[in-house]
Amino acid sequence: SSTGSVRQSGTQLEVQLTAEDEEAFRGLYLRESLILAKEHGDPVDEAVYCEVMFDKETSGEHPEHRQFIYEKVKPFCEKELGIPFTILRSDRTYVDVFRHIITKGPNEGKQYGFAYPGMCAINRDCKIPPIRKYWATNSEDVVQYVGIAFDEQERLMRMQGTNQISLLAKYGLSEMDATKLCVRRGMYSPCYDFADRNGCWFCPNCKDREWANLIFNHENLFDKLIALENDYPNRARRCLTINETPTELKKRILNGGEQLCLL
Repeated sequence: SSTGSVRQSGTQLEVQLTAEDEEAFRGLYLRESLILAKEHGDPVDEAVYCEVMFDKETSGEHPEHRQFIYEKVKPFCEKELGIPFTILRSDRTYVDVFRHIITKGPNEGKQYGFAYPGMCAINRDCKIPPIRKYWATNSEDVVQYVGIAFDEQERLMRMQGTNQISLLAKYGLSEMDATKLCVRRGMYSPCYDFADRNGCWFCPNCKDREWANLIFNHENLFDKLIALENDYPNRARRCLTINETPTELKKRILNGGEQLCLL
């Protein structure tokens, strides 16, 4: 997750690039917010990027997207917007959450295991806490720029009375307009070549194209999941996806992989 901030009239305004609700805050449209801020003169004074880690050395970002953040978004903020780009990381990693011993309930004594689809403990434990801790260090109020497009009226209505502002709505840009502008400005992440959404490479909600990209192009990363499967058999959450272990998923993807890569 990433945030950027702007100071105006004694209030700190923050631009959230990816946030706790991945459906509500889309990284693509929030990079668009940074572009709009530059083109229309909306002040931005800091961008804050929270990088979820798989383990202490391995990023949870898709490698293509991590490279994009460090080589495109970071320089854009620092050189074109003239603002610092702050990188946050939680003390807890995916592996820490996986190894956590459950202390009560039917799975007491077992490791937590793989993340549950639709119940993201990684988002809760590894992404949100460092962002909230960072916000708490600011003495001023925080107002967020969020990536909600002009044609998402229902979601815009839910923003009323909150500390959130949409630059896309302010300047009348639809979701398609946002995509086109990101492409034009070279701010369109390569992860969208194989994914419909930006998330961690170990996310249980990944689609087959994402798994295929990981297995064929970054097999060393996927095999880290297989290692966890083999090393921790006494886990509450057995499957990586809804109904497949990493080994089962890899076997299926490899069997149909050529087709998947062409889709």
